[in-house]
Amino acid sequence: MAESSRAAILLDVDGPLNPAARQGDPPPGYRPFVLQHQIIPAIPPVPHRVLLNPDHGSCLLALASDADAELVWATAWEYEANRLIGPVLGLPRLDVIELEEHGIRHSDGHHGKLSAVVRWAGSRPLCWFDDEFQPADEGWAERRSDSGAPTRLIPVDPVGGLQSAHIDTARAFLRQLTGAGDRGTPQ
Repeated sequence: MAESSRAAILLDVDGPLNPAARQGDPPPGYRPFVLQHQIIPAIPPVPHRVLLNPDHGSCLLALASDADAELVWATAWEYEANRLIGPVLGLPRLDVIELEEHGIRHSDGHHGKLSAVVRWAGSRPLCWFDDEFQPADEGWAERRSDSGAPTRLIPVDPVGGLQSAHIDTARAFLRQLTGAGDRGTPQ
């Protein structure tokens, strides 16, 4: 569980940072990388092709710095995100929300990661980038915000990946928490 009262920016990998691009060119700014990913601990690492935008690291770091927020992995990649994704994006080691199962199942109309996020976050403010929010998640976020734990879900198209509009939405939400002025969006 997180012990901080600082806002957390939760990052999913597959979809937001690693879009599932259709045939043809990847989304603007994304490049292919082949990483040795160990999906299951008992099986040796296998080559895994991902699409990443190396500029996202500096954008996310600026977002977190401007809002005095903490970047946190909320992904089935768990600790592998620090080993494989972070270095490509230029991110330092981030805290990791440990999920119950790698085969994240949605239940009761909620995202399969929700119980792990709730357990980790406590009452700290959350801004969450993910591509698999479920119908009941927005109501959960509203109830959480109403109870004094501001929460903003930012759905990301899994084909287009994280875009500047998503960063702008997060910045506006986080600015409300800190009362910070507009510092613009890094490109």
